[in-house]
Amino acid sequence: MGLFSGSFGTGLATGLATSVDKSLRTAMDKRDKELSAARTFWQQRQAQKMDAAEARDKRTNNALDRMIDEMNGDVAGGVAAFKAAGGDVDQVEAFIAALDETRNAGLEYNVQDKLKLDGVDLSQYGDLTRERAYKGFATEVKGVDIQMKDMSGLANIGLGMKDMGKGISESINELIPAREREAIEGITGGVLDRSGLITSERYKREVIAAVPDLKRQMYANLYQINNGKDLMNNDLTEEGILNKEMENAKLLTQIGMLAKAEAAATDSGPSLSAISGSYRDGLSRLQKDLGFDINSSTGIMTIQPPGGELLEGAEAQSYWKQQKNAWKSDFVKTNIFDESGGYVSNDADFAARSLGLGDIASSVRESIVQAPPAEDTPPPPAASASEAPKTASDAGFGTAKDVKNNPIGYINAVRTNNPNITTAELRLALIKSGVPDYEVNELIPFDASAQPQ
Repeated sequence: MGLFSGSFGTGLATGLATSVDKSLRTAMDKRDKELSAARTFWQQRQAQKMDAAEARDKRTNNALDRMIDEMNGDVAGGVAAFKAAGGDVDQVEAFIAALDETRNAGLEYNVQDKLKLDGVDLSQYGDLTRERAYKGFATEVKGVDIQMKDMSGLANIGLGMKDMGKGISESINELIPAREREAIEGITGGVLDRSGLITSERYKREVIAAVPDLKRQMYANLYQINNGKDLMNNDLTEEGILNKEMENAKLLTQIGMLAKAEAAATDSGPSLSAISGSYRDGLSRLQKDLGFDINSSTGIMTIQPPGGELLEGAEAQSYWKQQKNAWKSDFVKTNIFDESGGYVSNDADFAARSLGLGDIASSVRESIVQAPPAEDTPPPPAASASEAPKTASDAGFGTAKDVKNNPIGYINAVRTNNPNITTAELRLALIKSGVPDYEVNELIPFDASAQPQ
């Protein structure tokens, strides 16, 4: 009789079978629960996507209805306008909001007039319905494609599932079908001109408000040029000063153009734009002629004088300042003053001061009008257009030396005998008599608007 024969063997076999069957059922139950949990998760997720898509489609359809109404009921025109406004419900709703705000503000905006349809033929879409148009912008929701591997271990005994996700995907897609868009081809290329919308006008105002005040910026540059320091009190390099000078020339050109646009020029001489343009061009030529350069790595300045040796560092800076000041002096002589020391135009004085040439202009003007005269020659008459004083000699001012020694007495004598004399004419007479410019300025403050033309 065998070892496992009889009732003992039968009981053992039965116990083993029962144990294997229990383990198998446990593994299959676990897999079924995983399948059920996966189906529930993906089904809920797909349902949420469908709810969100339907909510978005409701907004899209409302926006599309509005654009169709704006196009006087033309469905194809409404579709073209919808696409031109962005083609997306968020963008189209933003456009509609701006449209409503524009009209609420009392401004006019006609979508039909603003929609440009160059190359777009809408006549072939005469039978397009709203329902069909809705489908052209429907929110798509793809069907689920679940990838799930059988991790139960049943595959080891031939009971595994090769594609657990396939069955779940099929059942969910059957319950919740995918949503597809039926695109409307051909109605593309339209452009909406948004000028006139209140948001566009507001944007323009914001941009204009953000533009720095030209004169304020120019004066800030001038402050830095004159002091050799930036607004944080850091020393400016020669390159930094040059950049500020060039920038001020550009700003002055812009100011001159604006002034010319605001009012017709009454001055026959060079305008702000002309003077500043000449200054900028001349300074740029000077840079090239002198080989002005800043080493990008070391920051060291170099100058290559015509026919001379290359200068570096402090020598280059000294030479550059000397040559630039000489050029500025020549510029003032030919662009700011005429041969008699008068301004070439009403804009010339403002141009000189704005370009940082005030001190140079004073020196140049003094050299022009102050010959110097011989001290034994009669002083130039301070004559007005209406009447010239005839009693200066009688008052003791027979020569330029007399005027230079007692400018106050001369001023009093002339004004007593000629009340019509202008301050500009008196200033010119004093300067030509050899009275220092600073003393003339103290006695008769300079007034550009009163200068003889």
